Order: sequence, then C-alpha cells, then structure tokens
Amino acid sequence: MQHRHPHQRAHTRREPPKRLGADRTLALELDVCAAYRIPHSEFLRWSADDRDKAIWHHLWKRQTCPNCDTRRDEWDESRGGHRHAYAGEKRRCRGCEVKAATQASIVPEDGEGVYVVLVPNEEVRRANA
Repeated sequence: MQHRHPHQRAHTRREPPKRLGADRTLALELDVCAAYRIPHSEFLRWSADDRDKAIWHHLWKRQTCPNCDTRRDEWDESRGGHRHAYAGEKRRCRGCEVKAATQASIVPEDGEGVYVVLVPNEEVRRANA
C-alpha cells in the first residue's frame, strides 16, 4: 500500500488530461520545461520575452538534425540556404579513439547492455595535482 501526505491528491487518472492533447501551446511549454528540467510553474514566472526566446530556441533546436547538427533550411536554396552550405572535414578526437578501442574490447561474456563511458584517469589526476 502506498502512503501519501494527507494534503496530496491521489493520482487515479490513467490518461493525460484532455487539455494536453488540445492545447498545443501548453504541450510546447512542457517540452521546453522538460528540456530545461524545470517545473511549468517556474517557466511561467519568467518574463514573456524570456519564455518566447526559450520556445523559439527549442523549436529551432527541434529542426536541427541530431546526427550532423544542421537544419534543412540551411541546405534548401528555396529557403535561402545553399546546396554546399557546409563542407566535410576530418577531425581526430583522442576521447573518441579511446572510447572506440574500449568498445571493441567488449566480448559476449560481458553480457547485454554493456557500453563505454569515459571517466577521468585517477593516476593522471593525482600526477597533475
């Protein structure tokens, strides 16, 4: 049995409030709040100018490709872009090299769900302290 504070309402609703489906502005505001990890009530305390900027920035980022970090209109000549707006450039990242080498060392015996993250090397940190 779940205990709750006497002033808390029980959450019995199983589907989202109808307002969320009907109010596109509220849905967008909640997306922005999720991105900033703030409650909607805090977002509403922001000035109208700051809220507008956050919403427009969110919409702009939503149009950005997560893979290449460009937007379609940057490439589309009918929208003021250019077919050759960007050029590819090779770069080397030591962190990516280390991560890829460690990823390659994962074997089936490690099990499912194993992935690689980079963590500070404590020996190097102590030597530089």
